[in-house]
Amino acid sequence: MENMHPEVQKILIIEDEFPMRYLIEYQLKQNGYEVNLAKDGPTGLQAITHSRPDLVLLDVMMPGMDGFEVCTHIKNNPETADIPVIFVTASEVHDYRLRAFDVGAAEYITKPFRAEDLVRQITTVLDRQQEPDEEEETATAVPEPVQTGYVVSLFSPKGGVGVTTLTIQLAEAIALQVGRPSVIIDLALPLGGVAPMLRLFPRHDIVELLKVAPEYITLSMIDEFALRHRESIFVIPAPGRVIDPAIRPNVITLNHITKILTAEGHNVLIDVGSQINQCTVDILKNSKLILGITSGQPLANQQLNTFMESADRLGLDSRRILPVINEMAGPVREITLSRVPAARLPYTGDPTDTKLWLKQQGLRKLVSLLY
Repeated sequence: MENMHPEVQKILIIEDEFPMRYLIEYQLKQNGYEVNLAKDGPTGLQAITHSRPDLVLLDVMMPGMDGFEVCTHIKNNPETADIPVIFVTASEVHDYRLRAFDVGAAEYITKPFRAEDLVRQITTVLDRQQEPDEEEETATAVPEPVQTGYVVSLFSPKGGVGVTTLTIQLAEAIALQVGRPSVIIDLALPLGGVAPMLRLFPRHDIVELLKVAPEYITLSMIDEFALRHRESIFVIPAPGRVIDPAIRPNVITLNHITKILTAEGHNVLIDVGSQINQCTVDILKNSKLILGITSGQPLANQQLNTFMESADRLGLDSRRILPVINEMAGPVREITLSRVPAARLPYTGDPTDTKLWLKQQGLRKLVSLLY
């Protein structure tokens, strides 16, 4: 009997930054693709030889061999010349775009971009590869973009490093750069800080909502607990008052809430605060990404290192923890982190245009990890 299921299409990602490799891999797997990874040009070329992909996603700026050289090797080899290459890069230099097409690129996409737009570009390029008489037969083989949101938790094992401020800034950056709605859930219990910082005056809070059984949670009910900050930013606040210390958020209900919100295309940003307990760990387990925040100061770095080193023992996927330096206490010269930070937001005391621009670039980098 003939196989009625279309062959899964294979994509090779050649990208030197781990966070970007991981996030693109996650999105493509969500859309039904088989994904292979390479951290540099030579490794990528070996991967193409061993397991021929249907398409290559390629970064421009990589150490040793840059993306242009890699693409040239692919196109100069008769056995691989027909493999389409899409450049995915943070560089907006116009000459780079021209050079990419000169060496044979099929598309050139700059970060940050929306995940569904990347999938759509991949679909379009792969469609062009199909022969006319195969189009109808293979139409079902092309995955449809999944336009869902993400759950991202922001956490620091040390208080006072600006987790709440950064949560708000990230929501605003997402709204400005990619136009996607965000819901901030304040789980820095019991007092929280999001609503006071935004001068919001809640009637209901997240603890009340989490008392509801999951089967009764609906989007309209969530809307009753959410405060609008801006057109595309909503807040489900912490109680803002002392509550019974024995009260712990119902993580099952929380997961149900986040599934409803992400299915509607909302990004969910959870301010987890700085306490490590079983509830915190359960929340972090169900996050696509964990942004581990540090001020860059030695003590904060040491505590974040300890947390990252303990991830496996806590049952967390250590690949999902991305350290972020938020220079709240002043500029930092030497960074003592066990992992390369995903982004750095410089100190902006006595702000100048340059300092504000650099901070914006740090936020832009964070957004690029999500899209």
